[in-house]
Amino acid sequence: MKHGLFSKILAVTVALMLVCVPLFNAFGAADSVKQECPYIYIHGFMGTDLYENPDDPDSDVIWPPKTDAILDAVKVALPALGKLLIDKNWDAFSEKVMPYAYAIFEPVMLAPDGTVKDKSGARMIYPEPEEVTKDSRLSFRYDWRIDPIEVAAQLNDFIDFVLENSGCDQVMIECHSFGGIVTNTYATLYGNSKIKSVVYNTTAIYGEGYTGEMLSGNIVLNGESLTEYLKMVMDRNEYRHLINGIFKLLYDAGLTDAICNLGNTIIDNLAADASTEVLAPMFGGWLSIWAMVEDDAVDDAMSYVFDNLYADSEIDHSGLLEKINDYNTRVRPYKTETLEQMNEAANLYVISRYGYSGLLLVDSWKTVTDGTVDSKNSSFGATIAPYGETLSEDYLAKADAKYISPDKTVDTSTCMFPDQTWMIRRFEHSDGCATADDLIMKLLCYDGQATIDTFPEYPQFMYYDLDSDSIMPDTLADKQGDDGFFARLKLIFGDILKMIKNLFLKVLGKR
Repeated sequence: MKHGLFSKILAVTVALMLVCVPLFNAFGAADSVKQECPYIYIHGFMGTDLYENPDDPDSDVIWPPKTDAILDAVKVALPALGKLLIDKNWDAFSEKVMPYAYAIFEPVMLAPDGTVKDKSGARMIYPEPEEVTKDSRLSFRYDWRIDPIEVAAQLNDFIDFVLENSGCDQVMIECHSFGGIVTNTYATLYGNSKIKSVVYNTTAIYGEGYTGEMLSGNIVLNGESLTEYLKMVMDRNEYRHLINGIFKLLYDAGLTDAICNLGNTIIDNLAADASTEVLAPMFGGWLSIWAMVEDDAVDDAMSYVFDNLYADSEIDHSGLLEKINDYNTRVRPYKTETLEQMNEAANLYVISRYGYSGLLLVDSWKTVTDGTVDSKNSSFGATIAPYGETLSEDYLAKADAKYISPDKTVDTSTCMFPDQTWMIRRFEHSDGCATADDLIMKLLCYDGQATIDTFPEYPQFMYYDLDSDSIMPDTLADKQGDDGFFARLKLIFGDILKMIKNLFLKVLGKR
C-alpha cells in the first residue's frame, strides 16, 4: 500500500520516541579520577526539550508533547474506536481522530525543505566564561531534528568556546545514541585535533535497522515480536516474572495475535490520512532520522519516500532531498575512516549494550538490540546470534574464547576495536547508573589508551544488576534458574508473594 509506511509508524511513534529519549545521567561519575581537560556530554535523539522560542524564558515547550494534548486525543479516540468497531466507517473515524493527532505533532514538524519553519528549537545553553575550567563537566544541547551537518558546526563553536575559556588544548567527549552521529559528523568535517579522548556510548553511527525498514515500507506486526517487546518494557518492574507470565499466557491463547490483527486492520485503513496529515511532514522530514538509516538501506528508503510517497505531492521537497544527499556525500561514506582516524589521534572507547529484541514492527525484530539501537552497530561490528539463540557450536569451536560473552551470544573479535569495546547485557539504551558513569570517566581520564584488561572491575563483558542498580562482571547470575517451566513458575509465585507482602505493608503504612 502506497501510504502504509507512515501510518504504521503512527501506532508506535510515541512509544518509540519515549524509548529513544536519552535519560543517561552524564554527571554521576565518581570524583576519584583526575580530570585534565573539560568533559562534554553530547546527548542523543530527543535528548533535550524543544521550545516554541528558545530565546524567550517564558516560551512553551513543544516537545515532549503536552499531557493535555495527549489526553484530549485519547478522550476522542477511545469512543471513536468503539463506534468504529460497530459501523466500520473508517472515514468518519479518521475525520474525528486525525486533527487531534496533528495537534500533538505539528509544533515539531519542520518545513518541507528540512529547516526549522519558525523560531522553535533547543536552548543552547553556554556556561559563563569564568565558570569554564579544566574540571568542567558540560552538556552540549542542540535541536535533534535538524541536519547533523548543521549541528556539527554548532558543536565546533561550542568546543572552541570551551577551549578558549578553559585554557586547555583538548576536550573529552562522551556521546550517546544519536550523539555519536553528531560527534562523527563533527570529526569528519572539522577533524579530531581538539579531542583527547572519546567514549561512544551505545551510539547510532552505523544506524538502526528498523529505521531503514520503516522508511522502505517494510512493516510487519505479529504477536511474538509484540510479546518480546513488552517483556523488555517491563524488565525493570519488580513483578516482571509475573507480568511476563501473563504476556506468555496471552500469546499462547492467541489473544496477542488477535490484537495485532486488529491493529493492522486499523493501520491499513488509516494509511492515507495518517501519512498525509501527520507522519510524512514529521517523521520523514527530520534530517536526523535519515542519518540513522543503515548504509545499505538508504537507496531503498529514499526511493520509497521520494519516488512513491511524495510522487503525487504538490509540495516541493527538493530542499530536503538536497540535504539528505549532502550528508550521504560528505559524511556517510567516511564513517569508518573517521573512526579509524579518531583512534589514531585520541583515546577511543566503545560501550555497547545488548540482550533485547528489536522493534516490534519490522522483520528484523530478532536482531539483538539494547531496546533501540542494534548491538552489532553500536559495538562497531560484533558478531551476535539472533535474539533467543546462541552462536553455533561450530562457530564457537573456531572463535577466540577471550572475546566470547559468557552467554555465548556475542563475539567481539569482529569489532572495529575489539580490545576497546565493552558489552553490557540487559542494560537498556537510555539507562544510567553510578558504576556506568564511573567506568566512562575512568576511561576518559585514563593516561593513555586503556583496554578491556585495564580495570579488573570492568571487564569486557558485564551485565546490569537491577537490585543493586549497577553494572558488574557478567557471571550469568541473573539467568540462573530462569529456564524451564517449573523454574519460571517458581519465579512467578515469588512475585505473587512479593506483591502480597508489599500490599500488606502498604496497608500497615510501612511502605
